[in-house]
Amino acid sequence: MKKVYAVLLTVLAVVLAGCGQKAEDSVPEPQGTEASGDGMVRNPQATPEMEQENETNRKPVAGTGTEGENLNGENANGGNINGGNAGGGNMEGGNLDGAAQGQVFLSPDDLYEPEISGQEMTDVIPERHAVNKLQIVFLGDSILDGYRNETGIVSLTGMYCDADVYNLAMGGTTAALSTDESAEYGKWTSRCLQGVVHAICGDVDPGIMEGHKAKEVFDSCDFSETDYFVLEYGMNDFLSSIPLNDETDVYDPYTYVGALRNAIQSLREDYPDAQIVLCSPNYAHFWGSDGTYLGDGNMSSNGVANLVEYHRVCGNVADDMKTLFMNAYEGIGLDAYTADEYLEDGVHLSEKGREAYARKLSQIILECEETRNN
Repeated sequence: MKKVYAVLLTVLAVVLAGCGQKAEDSVPEPQGTEASGDGMVRNPQATPEMEQENETNRKPVAGTGTEGENLNGENANGGNINGGNAGGGNMEGGNLDGAAQGQVFLSPDDLYEPEISGQEMTDVIPERHAVNKLQIVFLGDSILDGYRNETGIVSLTGMYCDADVYNLAMGGTTAALSTDESAEYGKWTSRCLQGVVHAICGDVDPGIMEGHKAKEVFDSCDFSETDYFVLEYGMNDFLSSIPLNDETDVYDPYTYVGALRNAIQSLREDYPDAQIVLCSPNYAHFWGSDGTYLGDGNMSSNGVANLVEYHRVCGNVADDMKTLFMNAYEGIGLDAYTADEYLEDGVHLSEKGREAYARKLSQIILECEETRNN
């Protein structure tokens, strides 16, 4: 019933958005500018993988504009959120009214991560890997940490890639720092992506991971042997209303884009031979505590942006910083029509969803290996 309700609401939003216009006059892909690592300003573009998968998997979605905000999500400054009306966002000369486009603003009480229950932890920390065997280190949130067993993404990826895998994920974590956390190494306490990366690089005390399985895994890993770092963040950044970007500082550690850039730059400096796979957040449905359907990742806003925009800027960072990119939002067969099969609570992936995710991620890694070895 939830699936039918969710699909009907999504379709209704699309119908309302499309009234009075021809199918071919749908909202164009957003355009904007982003300062790259070399100081040049470029129009952010989706990666070739995103374009290919978008062409295959794209379904009509409701608009996601907020006032004063570029829809690619790179600039969320100046957004005026007023009573659920996101009118005034101008793109390609068109005025986007958020209410008419199906925009839904989630209240602070609605922005929470569902608990994962009943998961048995059976993953085993690898011993020193065999010669020529891949080593993959995973950094992420509960999408990876919540399933430390043979059905988890990390375990499945290790099996498909015949690799030793080290899971440093910790549930509830973001990529970015929160406003009450210090960015100074000597005062660092955050378990966010940047904190784990700084610990790997020797800048921050790994004690920030104490009390989590990740600390035991960290202590057992020789990071100099790593072939791939997989970075999976974004869902909690959305739920925490972390800003997408600071247009004056694309390395701002308190923004999602800045956090991703900092992590990639630090890993590249210390482990130049390792490949980095940047994973976007997955598509999601959001439900109120009373079971009411609130909207999906395309239409639900945290007051800063929609979840789909965190996905888009993640792809932009991967493209700009030349990392591998895992399109978890559109590339694993998960959408409004398959959500009941691929999601167990609207946010976390079901066993089928984790299987699809692991297969896609493994494909990306194995294709990269084939290219590197030829």
